[in-house]
Amino acid sequence: MSEVSSKTKPFHAKVHREADGIVNYFIWGYFIIGWALSPVHGTYMLALITSLINVALFYGSKALGKEKFWPRIMVGLLLWNFNMQFILQLHGAVEIHFFYFITITALLFYESKKVIIPTVVYALVSFALLFYFSSNGMYVVLDQIENLTTRNILIHLLLVSLYGVLACFWANAQRRQTEQSALDHLKIDEQLKLMENNIDFARNISQGNLEAKYEAFDGDKLGNALIDMRQSLLDASEREAKERFINIGLASIGEILRNNADNLDNLCDQVISELVGYMKANQGGIFIVTEDSDQNIYLDLKACRAYERKKFIQKRLELGQSLVGQAAIEKRTIYMTDIPDDYINITSGLGLANPSSLLIVPLKSNEKIMGVIEMASFEIFNETDLEFLEKVGESIAATIINANTNQQTHVLLEQSKQMTEQMQAQEEEMRQNMEEMQATQEEMARAQKELAEKETNLNALINNTSDSIITIDRDYNILVMNDVVKGRYKGTQYEGMAEGSNALDMLGNVRDEWKAKYDKAMNGEALNFTLESSVHGENTWREYFINPVKDKNSSIVGVSVFSRDITERKQLEIEMDQREYVLNGMINNTSDTYFAIDTDYKIMVVNDVLRNRFKESNIDLQPGMNILDLLPSEIYEKWKGRYDRCLSGEKISLEEERPVKDKVLYTEIRCEPIVDDNNKIIGASVTSKDITELKEMKEKVAELTE
Repeated sequence: MSEVSSKTKPFHAKVHREADGIVNYFIWGYFIIGWALSPVHGTYMLALITSLINVALFYGSKALGKEKFWPRIMVGLLLWNFNMQFILQLHGAVEIHFFYFITITALLFYESKKVIIPTVVYALVSFALLFYFSSNGMYVVLDQIENLTTRNILIHLLLVSLYGVLACFWANAQRRQTEQSALDHLKIDEQLKLMENNIDFARNISQGNLEAKYEAFDGDKLGNALIDMRQSLLDASEREAKERFINIGLASIGEILRNNADNLDNLCDQVISELVGYMKANQGGIFIVTEDSDQNIYLDLKACRAYERKKFIQKRLELGQSLVGQAAIEKRTIYMTDIPDDYINITSGLGLANPSSLLIVPLKSNEKIMGVIEMASFEIFNETDLEFLEKVGESIAATIINANTNQQTHVLLEQSKQMTEQMQAQEEEMRQNMEEMQATQEEMARAQKELAEKETNLNALINNTSDSIITIDRDYNILVMNDVVKGRYKGTQYEGMAEGSNALDMLGNVRDEWKAKYDKAMNGEALNFTLESSVHGENTWREYFINPVKDKNSSIVGVSVFSRDITERKQLEIEMDQREYVLNGMINNTSDTYFAIDTDYKIMVVNDVLRNRFKESNIDLQPGMNILDLLPSEIYEKWKGRYDRCLSGEKISLEEERPVKDKVLYTEIRCEPIVDDNNKIIGASVTSKDITELKEMKEKVAELTE
């Protein structure tokens, strides 16, 4: 049984049950008609015996064949028995033959030709026998049957057969209609159930239950969209939890670093304490790169924690010794879950135990190693833990480097005379750098203008352009080739290429490569690439655009190939990259801070000194950021006024005092407008130089001369 039949079987069964009820009325109706016809020729006994036999067979077959199909065939035969009874009761009156049509029509309620065909065959045989007996005088009771010719009998039987065939077709049509109605009903039920599942699933998602199960076996587009939405929400929740874990942890560690930047021992102790608790680790330690009196570099264990308790352990490791030394010398993170039994033990009140995972992260800033963090846990560290600890390592390394830098600064303060000369030299160098940078910007603007003018010429007609244009059909035959291509190929191996020739025949060893590109375009893909070309032995760069050509029915009929010489642009790009490296070298090889903004206060250029200074406040200073958004409220109006004056064309030079802890720093600030080729102000440059040492030297010189 097919899947459709199994689904529609209950509906057909319902039709059969309803038909059984209708036929039941026909049986008793025929029973009453038989008794009503008895007075005509006094056929009471015939009516009694025949009717009782038919009724008994009807109910007997129903009882014996309950829920089976053969009793319904029996019903059709019994209905025709009643028709034969009526014919005999009226001595063969032709009018009674019309009961055949009523009987067949009643059987149509079963919507099955299997019920109709036996009855039709039974009727044909009965009619044939009646006509045979009547025509041969063998049944004198049938005196109402007129003398029929063979032609009349054949027409009569043909009509009986024809109506039977029509009834079979009608029954099949009704059965198909019932089956379609059943399928529509089932489909509506499935849609309603699917809709309820979607509503329940959406309600669970709206209530925050993202782990809810989707009950439908095969969801619709809405269900699949809800599942995708649920997965997106789960992914977003997971990303948010990861980012929250990292940001909160970094903020906490950053506070410790800021408060203990001048005390390395306290810094290490508080950091490892915070990390062990925050990462739910069981043990952790911080090793710092240290140099002894013999200038030997080693790793010194500065702080150690186990079960959130401080451990007073002294340990020295050489670079490359054990996994900690290996992580330091290789400058990479080491993560292990298969830890040797004798490597590390975590001590608790229950005894010694080997950890399940080990995470060793180097304290690294700009590829400079300042130490190593080692964390061990009975739980498995995940990717978020690893990413978090690596960022913590970068922050610790940067803090240690800054602390070391501060110590070196104190030493350099004693060399005031040399520093004064260096600062003067740097001031002159910075002025030259500014002039060169302005010249570079002007040249870049001119180059961009030239490129824009070249691009406007692309709208010319096919032979009034410097571009090469070729169009080929699906057989790679050239349909269109402009004069630029012909002139370019003249005197080369491609000179024979022209309209009507095959574009692949003269490509030589690059035939397969170009055929693959053409095939991609013929499959609907648009290609854009750059090649180094040497058709005449020269070294040039060409940019290619290969696109499919479609007819009015959107069918791809060929390929268009546009190419242009971009050698100048390529050389200009290389030259601009080189100038950018030069510019970065000029502004970054100084201890002064430098940045430039446009007329909307957005940063165009910033050097590493200023960027690193902002990083200390957890601000990643990048071009495109609005400098006003980064200013504290107490200095916002002051600096905005300076920027506005400079953007109005005024050059500003001033000195400013900045209290820092127990001393005052002096800074020389220069703000100068930046103009383009048309002398239009397009931005402002801001240079800041620490002149504290120069100031102090001048004061000391003044004291000595007094």
